[in-house]
Amino acid sequence: MTTRTTGIPTVRRPKRPVFELSRAPQLALGLGVIAFFLIFFVWPLLDVVLRSVSVDGIVDWSAFAFTWDNYVAIAQDEFLHLVEWRTVVLAVNSTVIAFALGFPTAYFISRLPKRAAGLVLLAILIPFQVSIVVRLFAVTSILSPNGLLSRASQSLGGEQFSLLYTQAGTLVGTVMYLLPYMILILYAGMSGVDHNVLLAAKTLGASGTQTFVKVFLPLIRTSILSAALLCFILALSFFIVPAILGGPQEQTVAVYIQQQIDLFQWGIASALGVVLLVATLFLYIAVIRFGGGFTAPGLGSVQAKGVSAEQRFSWGPSTIVTGILSAVSLVVLILPVLIVFPLSVGETKTVVFPPRGFTMQWYGEVLTTSTWLSPTLRSVLVALLTGIVATALALYLARVVQTAKSERTKVFLSGVAFAPLITPTILLAIGIYAVELKLDLDGTIPGLVLAHTLIAFPLAFAMLNTALSSRGLDLETAAWTMGASRTAAFWKVTARGILPAILGAFGLAFVTSWDEVVLALFLQTGPVKTLPVTIYQYLESGIVPTVPAIAALLTILVVLVILIQRLAQRRSRAQLSSAGKE
Repeated sequence: MTTRTTGIPTVRRPKRPVFELSRAPQLALGLGVIAFFLIFFVWPLLDVVLRSVSVDGIVDWSAFAFTWDNYVAIAQDEFLHLVEWRTVVLAVNSTVIAFALGFPTAYFISRLPKRAAGLVLLAILIPFQVSIVVRLFAVTSILSPNGLLSRASQSLGGEQFSLLYTQAGTLVGTVMYLLPYMILILYAGMSGVDHNVLLAAKTLGASGTQTFVKVFLPLIRTSILSAALLCFILALSFFIVPAILGGPQEQTVAVYIQQQIDLFQWGIASALGVVLLVATLFLYIAVIRFGGGFTAPGLGSVQAKGVSAEQRFSWGPSTIVTGILSAVSLVVLILPVLIVFPLSVGETKTVVFPPRGFTMQWYGEVLTTSTWLSPTLRSVLVALLTGIVATALALYLARVVQTAKSERTKVFLSGVAFAPLITPTILLAIGIYAVELKLDLDGTIPGLVLAHTLIAFPLAFAMLNTALSSRGLDLETAAWTMGASRTAAFWKVTARGILPAILGAFGLAFVTSWDEVVLALFLQTGPVKTLPVTIYQYLESGIVPTVPAIAALLTILVVLVILIQRLAQRRSRAQLSSAGKE
C-alpha cells in the first residue's frame, strides 16, 4: 500500500496481529529445547548429586537417607588419593605437552601462506576426525613389545621394550588426543589477530620479542586459556585412553568410576563424579574471570587465512623452530593413522609389525560378516539422527542468542549451550544411564541418539552461532519488513546464506556421534553395539586382524568426507563471489 502525502511514495509495513500463528511453532521449539536440557542434562546431574549423598547410592524419595559417608571415604581412602593424584598429574602433563607442541604449531600455521596453511590444517583435521578407538589401536601397535618403537630400538642395537600399560604410554595417547583441540583453538585465535596492530607496535619502536609478549599474547589470551581449560578437563575425565593404554597400576578417576558402577557402588562413583564436576566448574569460572570468555572449538569452521601482504612469510629463527615443532606435531598425529594400512594386509591371524605377507582377506570379512556390518549400520543410523537433531537444536538456540537484546541473556544462553562440553563425560554417562533406566530408554537407539545429541550439540552451536553473528540480521529484517513472514524470511534469506555452516554443523555432530564411546558403552545393553564400542571391546579382549582392516576403511572414509566438504565449501565461496561481482 502506498500513500502520496508528500509526493514521494513510501512503503508501509503491513500491520500484523498481536498473536501470530508462527509463534506457536516457536513456542513449541522453545519448550522442546528446555525439556531436552532438563531431562538429559539437569536431571542426570541432579541424580548423580543425590546419589552421592544417599545411603548405598540409592535415591528413594519415600525414605531418602542423607549421608556424607561417600565424601568422607574419598577424603580418607589412601588408594583413592593415589588415583586422584595420578589423574591430576596425567591431566597437567598432557595439557603442558599439548601446549608445548600446539602453540608453536598454531603460530607456524598462522604465518604460512594461505594455500600452505590449508594443507597443514587438512593434515591435522584428518587424524582428528578419525575415530579415537582407531587411533588407539594404532598406538597400541606402536607401543607394544613388537611395535614400531621397539623394532626401531632393536634395529639400532637397543633392547626390546614396551610402553603399553605404563604412565608414559597413557601420556602419549592422551597428548595425541588433545593436540588437535589445542592447535585448532589457538590457530583460530591467532588468525583473528590484526597484523596491522603488530606492525604498528614495531613501527613505534617495539622489538620483536616485546611485540610478541606485550601485544600478541594479550590478544590471544582468551584462546590460550580456553584451549588449556578444555584440554585439562578432557584429560581429567578421560576414560577410553587410560582404559586401553593404562594398566591396573595407572588407574585414573574415570576408570575407577566405571569399575564402581560395574560393582553397583553408585554412591562412591557419584561422589567422585561430583568432585570432578566441581573442579571443572571452578576452572571454567576462573577462565571466564581472567580470560574474558570461553572460546569453544568450532572445528569445522576453521579456515586457512594466511599472512597479510605486509607480513609475508620468511624463514627466520622463530619460523625454523616452530616449523620443526610443527613437524613433530604432525608426526604424532599422522603416524597412528598411516600405520593401520600396512597392518591391515598382513597374512598372520595376529597383528604384528612389520606385517608378514600380503592379503586382502580381512577387508572381505569386514564387508561381508554381520560382526562388523551390524555395528556399522547401527552407528550410521545413530550418527545420522544425532546430526539432524543436534543441528536443529543448535540452529534454534543460535537464532535465539543472536536475536536476544540483553547481553546477559546471550552470555547465559551460550553458557548453557557449552555446559555439556565442559562437563566430564564420565559424569554424564553415569547420570544419563540412571535416567534412561527410569525412562526405559537404555539399550535403545532413541536413547543413544538423545544422549549423543547432548554432547554433539555444543560444537554445532558454536559453528552456527558464529555464522549467524558474522552474517547479521539486516537482510532478514529487510525481507520481513517488505511483507515476507518471519519464518519465510529466516529460511529463504538467513538459513540459505549460512547453508555451508549448517552442513558443517551437521557433519561435526555426525562425526561426534560416530566417534563416541563412553556414553555408548554405558547405554547399550543389547548384543549389537555401535562400531566404536565393538572395536573397543576387541582392544580389551585381544586384537584380531579385521580390526586394522576396519580402521583403514574408516580412515579412507574420513579422508573422502573431508575432501568433499572442502570442495563443496570452495564451490560455495566461488558462487558467492561471482554473485557479488554480478
